[in-house]
Amino acid sequence: MKNKHHAIVIGLNSYPVSGLSPLKGPVNDAEDFSAWLRDPQGGNLPEEHIQCILSSDFAKDASLPFPNQIEVLFEPFITKGVQGRCGERLYVFVAGHGFGDPGDMGTTALYAANARKMFPWHVAITDYVDWLQRHAVFDEIVLLMDCCRTINVYHEVKEPQYPTSKGRIGADKVRFFYAFAVGRGRIARERRFEDGRDSGIFTRAILHALETASPKDGKITGQQLKNQIHNSIGKFAGDIQIEPPVIRLDSSQDITFLHRKSARTVPVQVRLEPYNGDETLLLSDGNFQQIREDQAKGAKGAMRTLELEPGLYKIAVKNTDRQQIFEVPNHAEIIV
Repeated sequence: MKNKHHAIVIGLNSYPVSGLSPLKGPVNDAEDFSAWLRDPQGGNLPEEHIQCILSSDFAKDASLPFPNQIEVLFEPFITKGVQGRCGERLYVFVAGHGFGDPGDMGTTALYAANARKMFPWHVAITDYVDWLQRHAVFDEIVLLMDCCRTINVYHEVKEPQYPTSKGRIGADKVRFFYAFAVGRGRIARERRFEDGRDSGIFTRAILHALETASPKDGKITGQQLKNQIHNSIGKFAGDIQIEPPVIRLDSSQDITFLHRKSARTVPVQVRLEPYNGDETLLLSDGNFQQIREDQAKGAKGAMRTLELEPGLYKIAVKNTDRQQIFEVPNHAEIIV
């Protein structure tokens, strides 16, 4: 269970006073992403760490939620963030009608349900995320926005009323994965899929990539997700013409979304000789980058079975000079 991971999930279908067309997919998208977050084979978050707001929560009034009802989801992290770090990872998933700022290439906001043409109530999602990154509130931030980024010349994105400060040392070390359904000024698309559910095309591509991406060295990284989403999104679009998504990450500080065993793994036996009961094994890949740390405790600790993909590895006993370089599948057993 990822007890240090948190999530904010927003899905708005209804915009009754805005003149914007009602949507069918965002609530479904938010529910599907929330299900992935709860899944032990997915995000594996505790239920209480997932803060969710949907149009369907307000069945008696389609003009809800108001902006402040959405912004309150960010407030606990802003409050704690003034003092320091909150946790390891924050997911922010947003689906609904959105727009981009006329004067800022990166800023993207979500229209609230009560938005009107002359009073375009909204939430500046990217501003909140930027504040959390500048203050290093989380080690990692994942932002997924399945909404339009069209430009409304009548209004700009209004900066939230969060505490003003210059940020914190360490912000440049925050790992991030920021994914938008479309580029600035573009329109996102939804459709009815073969299972009878209306969904955003982008969200379907994201969830499929999270569920099916092939691991490398047992890991699913942000770069792997980006590649798969770009390569597969046309399949999810069907006959609909779509704009390509925009996905930003720092490849030198990539996020590991999941650890997953590859179908091509080979079992390798590791024997500890000598063995005193509290050794720690360090496994590195062919570039000698550490990929795993394993406590060798218990009656059977002297023998470990590692499921590894073909390749070159190094295994070492922490705080000793005991180490071996080996190759899979050439080595079936290693003594260290």
